[in-house]
Amino acid sequence: MERKECVFLDRNNHSQLVTTTPSTSRPVLFLLLGIGIGYLITQVLVWPIMHLKSHTNRTARSTPLDIDLTGEVRVLCFVYTKPSNHKTQAKAVWETWGRRCNKLIFFSSRTDANLSGTVALPVSPNYRESWLKTKMALKYLHEHHLNEADWFLEADDETYVVMENLRYMLYPYSPQLAIYFGSPGTVMSRAALRRLVQLALPNPAKCEPKDAGATAGKLRECLENVNVRAGNTYDSKGRRRMHLIEPQARSNLFLRYDPNSWFWKFLVYRTQDGIFAWSKYAVSFHYVHHHYIHCFEYMIYRLRSFGRKQIEESLPAKFYTVEEKVPGAQPMDAEQEVPADYAY
Repeated sequence: MERKECVFLDRNNHSQLVTTTPSTSRPVLFLLLGIGIGYLITQVLVWPIMHLKSHTNRTARSTPLDIDLTGEVRVLCFVYTKPSNHKTQAKAVWETWGRRCNKLIFFSSRTDANLSGTVALPVSPNYRESWLKTKMALKYLHEHHLNEADWFLEADDETYVVMENLRYMLYPYSPQLAIYFGSPGTVMSRAALRRLVQLALPNPAKCEPKDAGATAGKLRECLENVNVRAGNTYDSKGRRRMHLIEPQARSNLFLRYDPNSWFWKFLVYRTQDGIFAWSKYAVSFHYVHHHYIHCFEYMIYRLRSFGRKQIEESLPAKFYTVEEKVPGAQPMDAEQEVPADYAY
């Protein structure tokens, strides 16, 4: 009887080769080749098309999670604080809305290793905000951070800012336009900051030269004296987006109009009574205790209503301006160039 040769490996003989036929190896080779060609086609042709389609129309209707303006509308936030507030008010800002700024700086009278971004200024530690501190902070930003952001948001540590709504309000405007919005929480363009520091602060006829006292309306006067225009902070229905107080105080203490109240005297334009006169896309609230800052964070970013349909949102068209090259030149009239009713 003839002995048949085994074609499988002998376990004790590792040098013996397996005998295969060309007919069994070709399908495997073709399969691997097909996978490789398919991968190359996907990377070269398909993915670039999908990427461009997703970013072609920025003003088209989209879900709330589709739009992120963090990289397109760069905002540097500078917050006035004092040492006694570092562990409470300032910490609450750092833990909540301050994280959504492109850059966050705390101006205080001393630095703090436990509060990231603090810059010490030679001012009194007893006051969170003063006119001297404001001028020194603006000069510091102009010297060290002018080209790191498009917009510069001034606030104190009792302010809560919805950064997404702030960027949405600023989106149509160019940072090359000398314009500011506020307050509370004054935000100015890069061109406005440049004019303020180069033209207003050195000129006693344009800006208050004395250092004493609170900032109050001094900053606004300095900006407007060098032709920095005040932008519109109201929506198309006349509702405010930047608020002097938080909703609870508004609904309890200042619900109805009172001509003798400091609150209503402060407002340049009287709006409707009640909190329902406030815009749905509110930007900032003032006099917010640090416990309520965390409450705001929860109510806006974590609380959800099950089954409620999300609204469709879209971005307004942008309004471009020619870059300002000559200091002191007359700026474009922002009120005429950009309609107040550009959204909503």
